[in-house]
Amino acid sequence: MKKTLTATVALLFITVMAMKAQGQDDLDRLTAYKIAFFTQKLSLTSAEAEKFWPVYNDYSARKSKIQLERVALMRYAAHNEANLSEQELSSTADILAQSFAEEANLIVTFNADVKKILPPAKVIRLFQSETQYKLQLLRELNQRRQEKGPGQGAGGVRRKS
Repeated sequence: MKKTLTATVALLFITVMAMKAQGQDDLDRLTAYKIAFFTQKLSLTSAEAEKFWPVYNDYSARKSKIQLERVALMRYAAHNEANLSEQELSSTADILAQSFAEEANLIVTFNADVKKILPPAKVIRLFQSETQYKLQLLRELNQRRQEKGPGQGAGGVRRKS
């Protein structure tokens, strides 16, 4: 019994670690793809890239945090709308509006910071490239889903209905 429990715990640990490693591998590949995509689209020199990436990564992390918090708040409000008072709903709407203002201020600050690193034409291409990057990722995701076919989960294994 003790050996079975130990083996089960060890197997579970190995599985979790493998899933974590796979997730990190996917994140590393996505990061490398993003760097290559933006570097190519913006024609970044090595000097520009050295200054640009720390500023962009900070901006991107802060923007993602604001967006994730906003999505969480919207989900909370959607699931609990019937149980919230008018004052709580009003306060939630104010917080949501403030998060959009924070994101806008972040973009304005980032624009000023990145203009110290890149020429204005590249700054404009950066904003265009962000949209192009998201669209490219969506296209690739949709293509992978179509290649797997309907009713197939991860790894191409059909799920039972």
